[in-house]
Amino acid sequence: MQEPSHSPSSTGSPGGGHGGGNGGEAGSSHGGAGISGAALAAIFAQRQLVTERVMKYYAAGLCGLIALFVVFHWTRWLFVKVGRSWKPAAALQRPFVLTTRLVRNVLVRKVPGFKSAGHALLVIAYLATNLAVMFTNIDAKTMATYGARFGWMGLANLSLVIFLALKNTPLAFLTAYSYERLNCLHHIAGYTMFVQIVLHASLYTSFFNAQNRLLSIFAEREQIAAIVTGFSLLSVIFSAVFLRRIWYELFYVVHISSWIMAVVSLGFHQPYIAKKTLIIVLLAASMWVIDRTIRASRILYYSFNNEATLYPLPNGGTKIILKKVPARAEAGKHCFIWIPAIRKFETHPFTIHRTGPVEFTVKAHNGFTRDLRKYAVAHPGASVKASIDGPYGTFPDPMEFDKIVLIAGGGGATFTFGLAVNVLERMNEDSHKNVVFIWSVKEHDNLSWFREHLEVLKTHAHSPKVDVSLYVTRSPASPSDTPNQHGSTPRSRSSHSSDGVVTPSLSPIGGEAGKSAPQIPPPTRQPALTEKDLEKEFEKAIETRIENKEGSGQHGTTTTMASHGYEHAIKAGRPDVASLVRDAVTTTPPNQRVLVAACGPDGLMRVVRDTTAKLIRGDGPGVELHCEQFGW
Repeated sequence: MQEPSHSPSSTGSPGGGHGGGNGGEAGSSHGGAGISGAALAAIFAQRQLVTERVMKYYAAGLCGLIALFVVFHWTRWLFVKVGRSWKPAAALQRPFVLTTRLVRNVLVRKVPGFKSAGHALLVIAYLATNLAVMFTNIDAKTMATYGARFGWMGLANLSLVIFLALKNTPLAFLTAYSYERLNCLHHIAGYTMFVQIVLHASLYTSFFNAQNRLLSIFAEREQIAAIVTGFSLLSVIFSAVFLRRIWYELFYVVHISSWIMAVVSLGFHQPYIAKKTLIIVLLAASMWVIDRTIRASRILYYSFNNEATLYPLPNGGTKIILKKVPARAEAGKHCFIWIPAIRKFETHPFTIHRTGPVEFTVKAHNGFTRDLRKYAVAHPGASVKASIDGPYGTFPDPMEFDKIVLIAGGGGATFTFGLAVNVLERMNEDSHKNVVFIWSVKEHDNLSWFREHLEVLKTHAHSPKVDVSLYVTRSPASPSDTPNQHGSTPRSRSSHSSDGVVTPSLSPIGGEAGKSAPQIPPPTRQPALTEKDLEKEFEKAIETRIENKEGSGQHGTTTTMASHGYEHAIKAGRPDVASLVRDAVTTTPPNQRVLVAACGPDGLMRVVRDTTAKLIRGDGPGVELHCEQFGW
């Protein structure tokens, strides 16, 4: 039987064969001779219908999986709201509460290789669904038919990969899972898609090689585009697996540029609307373009008359204070900051730990943060052009809980301090909420990064009962670094720098919630500071701000810095996080709710997660866990 000529109706996979391979495939799987052209067309038309139906089932399955999370999230929210506002409903909702707590007690726990048992279960369900769709409802068991199905699955997962990567994802509202919490699923879907594409290409290559048609097939324009797509996706995976760990900026450039090339070349590989594949490619590309357009619009809008003031902090830190506050900015969320003086074509995410104005504290590592630190040291207090994209991130509303337990390790304090300030700024005088704040750092100098926030925890006008525990895991470098009997480190009380110039406020926040204290003008002369001078200059600026605030009577007191500076107990060594979390939860009455929020290294997160999971019991208080891990 002669093979049909190349035409839009018989060209390309995943619709039913590569290039002009439909005839060759028919000859090997349908008996070959005696099948007319009309019969072949009917066979492939039927296959196309079956494939489209299976893809619809797959899409419906994914939507159903998302719907489960949506229903579960809003059902829990409704039961909590009704239960707290209408006491007679407590008995009616008891069975639901007991069931959900039992399920969460198991699913919240850490599982090797996954963030939690729930995450592992979701990944298993996703992979099982993919395997079922890949190997069922296939008419002819040949390499080409399996290759076609794998190609379709890779194309379907392409849309899922992009959907999970959207910064402005609708899932942030529907399920309270923002993009950074979906990032692990984005990785799994990306790896799955790549394996399916590799299988698709391998099976078709083997099929046409067996027919001695490989060279003629690879000479076609559509197949050249397919080769470009394959190598582009390989670059995407390579950058995600290797480059991301060692050089984030290079990873980002390679990842995004290779992804764009892959999507464009995939469109040329299957350029026919009738095959429906181009529709999927255009849908995926449209989602990405819309998301990028929204982000670029925010950067442009907040770039007008906006500046970032940079201050070097002791022990490798940098404080960023933005002039403009973005809409919906909330302490604990994060934003992507653009500072062209440091990087012209890059934005980087940092957590907001105070609003009005927006403040960020950044630990210097490599790349952008290292150069930001160098610039701040060379130009302390300098203001540079900046813009912002965000805010992003979701977390439980702390005002819905009776006790808030905040645990941080190192730089994770940017999130927990943000959440603490979030609570304190919204408190009223009659509130009886409790805040337990636990922070562990390596060096004593790191405590000064958030010294003013520690002051807020103790001196806020509407502060509830606050229990603050600070831990320093390394011994002080010198006796002068050791806290005195009041917990405060001896510092100069002078409000002027060594050259007689007033040091600007490092955190110009007023005592009243959401109001800014008067800005102190930046120094007219900005000499570069050595690392040894940074802590002294930083402490002077903090003391100046606090003295000005107290002198103005914002809190109605005239207490001095020494009376409440570092009076919190500073302990040496690592905290027993499990015991601290257990004590905080078990001392809470069963009719109250507890939020355990943590941010820090993996070891700390594992202890917090496992300990909290065990405390989610039917006879105890309502416990909610939120683990914020920087993974973007």
